[in-house]
Amino acid sequence: MAESESETGAGAPATASRKPRRKKGRRTYLPAEERKRRIILAAQEVFAGSSLKGARTRDLAKAAKINQATLFEHFASKEDLFMAAVIQPLLDVMRGMRERAQAYEAAPSSEDMLALAHASCQKHLETMVDIYPLLVAALFSDPTFGKKLYREHIAPLIKERGEATRAMVKDSVDPELLALASFGIFFAVAMDRAFGGKTDDLSGIARKITNLTAFGFARNREGI
Repeated sequence: MAESESETGAGAPATASRKPRRKKGRRTYLPAEERKRRIILAAQEVFAGSSLKGARTRDLAKAAKINQATLFEHFASKEDLFMAAVIQPLLDVMRGMRERAQAYEAAPSSEDMLALAHASCQKHLETMVDIYPLLVAALFSDPTFGKKLYREHIAPLIKERGEATRAMVKDSVDPELLALASFGIFFAVAMDRAFGGKTDDLSGIARKITNLTAFGFARNREGI
């Protein structure tokens, strides 16, 4: 007598050969500001390794561990992300010179004024060192973009810094030229560290720059 399908299990599904279903992990949802911050940090690494033109949006999204749609929810374009990741940190530290100049003038003593100037100089120098590779890419990898960036963002801030310090410098000194020279010093120190392998304490360098700005560098000579 033939065995029935129910007895042999021939008609039953082969449950033993089924692969167990994997439980999908829950996606972590971050607050918008935290997600934006992480995108900026990831973008800084990508831009540092290429340039504005060389970086692809899919690479930027991959570095931030998101998809491109999410990237564009936070930034309208690759250029907007570049501004936030590369240029904005420098602009932020350059702004507020008028308020700092007022604080210098209100300082109760020369020592207090120098202490405020040193703290400001050190912060500016640290920021320049951090973003130097990105700033170089921004200014020089694409001449058209670099010119626009300098003319529309950096140059106006340098001029503003000069105007803010006009009341603090000698009549024989052009405050805008002094502001431009200060920017150049910060840039040169960052370049020296990037290419020369210097590891000097930035606080000490900032103090020297502050003293140079405050007291000049020429020896006092009779009749001059």
